Formats: sequence, structure tokens, C-alpha cells
Amino acid sequence: MAGTFDTPIRRLGTSSIKWDRCKKKFSTDKELIPLWIADTDFRAPEEVMAAIHERTDHGVFGYTFAMEDYLSAVSGWFRRRHGLETELSWIAPTYGVVTALRFTIEALTQPGDKVMILTPAYEPFFAIVQNTGRTLVECPLQRSGESWYMDFDRIEDGFRGGVKMMIFCSPHNPVSRIWTAEELGQLTALCARYGVYLASDEIHCDVELFGNRFVSLGSFENVRDLVMCYTAPGKSFSMSGLMASNLIIPDERLRTAVTGKLGDAWIMSPNIFGLVAAQAAYEHGDAWLDEELRYLEGNSLLVQEALKNTLPEVRVSRHEGTFLMWLDFSALGLGEQELCRRIVDVCGLGLGFGSHYGAQFGEFMRINIGCARPLLAQAMERLTRVRSAE
Repeated sequence: MAGTFDTPIRRLGTSSIKWDRCKKKFSTDKELIPLWIADTDFRAPEEVMAAIHERTDHGVFGYTFAMEDYLSAVSGWFRRRHGLETELSWIAPTYGVVTALRFTIEALTQPGDKVMILTPAYEPFFAIVQNTGRTLVECPLQRSGESWYMDFDRIEDGFRGGVKMMIFCSPHNPVSRIWTAEELGQLTALCARYGVYLASDEIHCDVELFGNRFVSLGSFENVRDLVMCYTAPGKSFSMSGLMASNLIIPDERLRTAVTGKLGDAWIMSPNIFGLVAAQAAYEHGDAWLDEELRYLEGNSLLVQEALKNTLPEVRVSRHEGTFLMWLDFSALGLGEQELCRRIVDVCGLGLGFGSHYGAQFGEFMRINIGCARPLLAQAMERLTRVRSAE
């Protein structure tokens, strides 16, 4: 199965944001290796494609909804892979994690209410808080060595100061932490004490690397009336474009509020092919995912070794989960603008610029390693040019 991941697949001309919008994104005419937006270049599992073909052959594509067999597939996956026991009634299929998070903010808070995020943070988190008229509270993660940790004192200060909701990322994008059960327990204790809603983006939960194990916030009894988990198979199985996602909300009151707000905007279940593909992935995707994780670990080690040998000044955050890596270029002393210029104009790379994840992270870069290894090796060779001004 390794060939599934090692074989480059041409995506140019397929309406791929990652590939076909790369030049526009980075305002260049140069041909770039695109390692920015968080989707992988891997071919989806054969079982997923077979399920889509079978549904296509039916020939009728009317309005659809998630039936019990779909809900059972989702529930079975989280039980099997992550030890999370869910009732089928807790699962609410919908159209995209960010969309669901945005309407959750509207459902459970009022304009002006404080919503906390941990920075660096996935770029849309800033937008969905500010665009709904809420007050954004940034709580920076703390770095120790090559890893990142929650600042619980600062989190509690924010909660004490009136934060109504936290948008949490687990595993964390971009620093790639898989939070331990102890860390999550400390966080949920604070949320329970102050009555803070906990909206947990767990879209990368399946990408567990180097023996690190994901724990869902949905498993913590002390926040059952406060927690909402946002999941999707897109990152795991290379099918983000199908826009299939699932909310797991144990508390009926919260579930009714969130799904009601989505319903008010006429946002219902995923499209028919998203449902079919997600069910097939959750029912048959274990072996494929296991192989993908081994491949991603190899890619991660390639990046770490290449930087150690050629750019030792660049600090690589400890890589625990996701197919994203967080790189600190500050020791090169280039400053944000010059670093970004060299990455594009000199190295010929499209990476995630650090300031998109928080203004203070301008000398960081996020790199997506979810691609064929030969392409990643070529990108790492190009990256050595970052020391050159020309």
C-alpha cells in the first residue's frame, strides 16, 4: 500500500485550491511547491471511491439525510480508534467544521461576548469570532524546549474575566500537539468551574504520530453540558472537498441550540457523496489510515533530518499529530517580510506564513507534509536557499 502515498498525483487543473490558486495566494508567477493549505495529495481509499461509484451508478441524486447506518459508522469509528463511546443521538452530521463552529458561536453567545482561542491558532478561528461581533481573547501557548503548552493561569484569568466560550484545537493546528489526558483534565476542570462552553475542533484527531494518542474532550463527564466536538474524515482520508463533517454533542440542550441555528440558515446534512464517502471511510478505512500514519512519520523524520543537517538554526516543534509541522526561522534574523519573500522568491515554496496564525509568529512557517516523499525531499532541498538573498 505504500505506493498509494509515494506516487505523485497531478492536481493542477483540478480546481485544487492548494495547487491551482498557489500563484495567486503568494502573488507570484513562479512555479511553487505548494505545502500550505491543509489537505493531502494522497489518493483516497479504494473503498471510498468504490462507494462513490456505486452511488453514482444509482443515477438519482435527490435530497438526502444521514440514516442510522451512517451514524453507526461514525460512532463505531470513534469507539474503535479513540475509545470514545457515543450515542447515535449525539451525532449531528453537517457541512464543514468551520461553518458549524461559526454558527455555534451565534447559538450560544451574544454580540460582544468574549471568546478565547489559544495562539498560534488556525486562521479561521480569528475570523469567525470577529465576524460574528464577539470579542476575541487571545491566550498564547507557552513554549518549553521544542514543545508547546497551555498557560492555565492565563486561561483562568480569561475565564474569570468573563470569557463565555473557548474554541479549542485538538490536536493543535499549527503546533501539532496532541494534548495529554492530564492537560485536558485540567482544562475541563476550569471550564466546569466557570461555566465556559468548550468547542473542540478535533478534525485532525485521526492523525496520531510517534505513539501519541488522541483523547476526545467528549469523553470528559465533567463538561458534558458544556462540550461540543467537531470532527470530519476529510483530513484523515484525503477528501476535504466533499465537505462532510460531524458534530458530537452529548448534551441535548446544546445540541438543539447548535443544530437549530444551523437549521435556521438551512445548513443540513452533507451532500450525498460526502455521506457515502464518509461512511465508507469509517467502515473500511482502518488499514489505509494506519499505512498513511506510517508514511507521515517517515515524512516528518525527513523534514527533521534535513533541517538538522542543512538548517540547524531552524527550530522544529515536536511533531505529535496532524500532517502539519511548525518551524521557527527567527534565529536566521531575517524578519518577517524578508523571510516570506525568500521562501517564495528564492526557495520557490508556498508555505503557511506564521503571522496568519497570530501576529507575533511572523518568523514561523507551517509546512504541510501530506504529500509524496520525493516532492517533500525536493522542497527541503529548496529550503536551504533561504539563507541566500537572491
